[in-house]
Amino acid sequence: MKFNSNIISGRYVVMALTLLFLALSLLDWGPLRTLEYKSYDLRARMRQKKPDSPVVIVAVDDASIEKLGRWPWPRAYMAELLTRLNEYAPKLVALNILYTEADRGSGLEELRELRNTAEKSGVRSGELYNAILETEARLDNDGQMAAAIAESKNIILPLYFTIGDQAAAADTGTPQFMLRSSRAASGPAGSLQAKEASPPIVAFAGQALMLGHINLAADEDGTVRREPLLIHYHARNYPSLALQAALCYLNIKPAEISTDTPGRIKAGRLSVPTDSKGRMLISYNGRFNSFPYYSFTDVVSGAIPAAAFKGRIVLVGPIATGIAGFAVTPVQTNFPSVEITANAIENLVNNNVIDRPAWARYVEAAVMLLLGAFLAFALPRMKAGLGALVSFSILLLWNGAAVWLFVGQGEWLGMVAPSLLLVIGYTVNVSSRFMVTEKGKELVESDSIETNKMLGLSFQGQGLLDLAFEKFRKCPVENDTVRDLLYNLALDFERKRMFNKAAAVYEHIRTAGEFKDVSERIGTMKQAGETMIFSAPGGRKENTVILQGGGAAMPTIGRFEIQKELGRGAMGTVYLGRDPKINRQVAIKTIRFDEIDPQQVQEVKQRFFREAEAAGALNHPNIVTIYDVGEDYDLAYVAMELLDGSDLCDFVKPGQRLSFDEVLRIVAAVAEGLDFAHARGIVHRDIKPANIMLLKNGEIKIADFGIARISASSSTQTGTILGTPSYMSPEQVQGQKVDGRSDLFSLGASMYELLSCHKPFSGDSITNIMFNIANKPPLLLTKIDPRIPECCAFIAHKLLMKDVAKRYQTGQQVAEHCRLCRQKLVR
Repeated sequence: MKFNSNIISGRYVVMALTLLFLALSLLDWGPLRTLEYKSYDLRARMRQKKPDSPVVIVAVDDASIEKLGRWPWPRAYMAELLTRLNEYAPKLVALNILYTEADRGSGLEELRELRNTAEKSGVRSGELYNAILETEARLDNDGQMAAAIAESKNIILPLYFTIGDQAAAADTGTPQFMLRSSRAASGPAGSLQAKEASPPIVAFAGQALMLGHINLAADEDGTVRREPLLIHYHARNYPSLALQAALCYLNIKPAEISTDTPGRIKAGRLSVPTDSKGRMLISYNGRFNSFPYYSFTDVVSGAIPAAAFKGRIVLVGPIATGIAGFAVTPVQTNFPSVEITANAIENLVNNNVIDRPAWARYVEAAVMLLLGAFLAFALPRMKAGLGALVSFSILLLWNGAAVWLFVGQGEWLGMVAPSLLLVIGYTVNVSSRFMVTEKGKELVESDSIETNKMLGLSFQGQGLLDLAFEKFRKCPVENDTVRDLLYNLALDFERKRMFNKAAAVYEHIRTAGEFKDVSERIGTMKQAGETMIFSAPGGRKENTVILQGGGAAMPTIGRFEIQKELGRGAMGTVYLGRDPKINRQVAIKTIRFDEIDPQQVQEVKQRFFREAEAAGALNHPNIVTIYDVGEDYDLAYVAMELLDGSDLCDFVKPGQRLSFDEVLRIVAAVAEGLDFAHARGIVHRDIKPANIMLLKNGEIKIADFGIARISASSSTQTGTILGTPSYMSPEQVQGQKVDGRSDLFSLGASMYELLSCHKPFSGDSITNIMFNIANKPPLLLTKIDPRIPECCAFIAHKLLMKDVAKRYQTGQQVAEHCRLCRQKLVR
């Protein structure tokens, strides 16, 4: 009875597996597609043929480089090759070398200047003038190559497209040589789309027979299995170099290209199966050197007989080390791009194509349903030996049919999903039969251990440490490999500041005996967990991510390694961190969400990231730069520029006051930074000496946009009081909506204090200070210290006007007045 129950359970699992594999196959699931690509590559290597091909390749190889010198060569060399090939009467010559820029040799330019000067002087004959003309002609590499192209009349040149979305409207400035090489198309359906074209220079393209693109289309795994036959650009379809060569060889014009039939590109007698993006599956004829290759220098020197090229398609391209483009293909991992084009041309000319027929998906689905029925209902009724034999026969039959269709008929059927379903379904059936035996139980347990290891490692790699620990706990801790896995997991808990969980992992390791420094780390983690208990909301919390002592792992926040604590502020703690990717030191400001009232956590998170968005949008020499923002476990953080200097708090103390000129320089710099922020709708709201940094090199930086808000945002509301009371503006203390002029008032308060070492508004309580700010004028600076220049006092008092309309309206105005005042002080 129990056996039957297991069989029924296995039947349901098989049915579920069938539906799962069917869904994954129909949805083209990534991992399944990757496995299918591997099986495709295996079959592609089995399909390698040696058909009679009209394609030969003239290679810029290492031997030619050694004889003619470093690449790139003077274009006169290529002109010489084209001239030689023209004598051999090929059907056409296709270059796989881009010439998108003119050759601007300095000697040629100087000769042209000399000739122009002579002609302006009336000299148009004589030995010297003729010598100049002859030398100019010899040095004009582009002219020689253009002449060779024009003389040959059968040259196809390459162009390159940058793939991406672009407007579908036709480009009225498209050159004629590109128009004649393409076909008008109403939209990019059935082809890739380009946003930019890189054609050859006009001198070459205007003389060429046709142009064809040389873009490669690699699949997700980086393997080139397809040729993008058409690329849509400015309302026209441009054939690839391979398709253009095939069309010219078969005397078909680009205007005959049709994409009206879904899954096919037609032109004349050509009918090529493609995918939805107009890409043709390439049938590779073999590994490198499967086409006739001739060295560049051998062809130019006349060492190759004319019969090798007569009436053929000649491809010219590089294969030399360091200059050739190589790609991963199903037949070889370093395959030259020129031979990829050769294979595509051969496929098109000989109709040697691979097709993924529309009915293939339905056949695969039907096969999986039949296999599911066999696994669920027929296999459980068979004896073990017969079931294995029948299952193996079905697997062999299906895979054999898929291989035969691919290799012999060029029809691609997906063989992986049905095969995996059969293998896994068979395994499920066999496992259910042995589930009641001790041997089966041991096998299941053994599989479970390895599965839990792999799952644990997978979860750990994804940062899901709790799930990883849950999986590792199901493995025998006595095993040294398992203990190593647990030890590394505990270190990850340490780096994430989950000290109690790290201690729990170390305790679990120690249940099997001492291991490495586990006992020492348990003590360190328990001490850290006790000293970093957070108080109730509203209480002052003294905490840090830094642990003292060498036992703790280097903590991290996001991708940054934390080195030490720099300070604490109202919004959180600031650390010295290092970005390991570029080895740059940064300052990292953090805030803990568990210190906030749980009902306000979401609001505080949103506010924190809005602040980071505001600060990150500012790029100004007087504003601290924001590098990154994120959330890590219980911390939100902002990584910002590390400053080498100090704030202005020390300079508001008697005896340490800055010079009036220096104060004006600082105020002007801060005003310019604020003006930059205000112009982008951002208000600082907490300008004060502590947030103005004076660097050792004399630069001024506005720090801590910790309470900045985007004033133009719809989320900004009036009635929010933010800032330090002594430097608040009247509109801030009254809970009114503020703008950049509020920051200018706070800047005035800071300037007042820097000039006089007295705050402009004081009181015995915050309430009194706020009342004085809103209602009482500050004491005149010249009464506090008659030495303060009148222009300095004027700027400070104008900034401190209660009426916002009477203050400076922009930071730029403040900066200009500060500069004028400095000029007066110099006089």
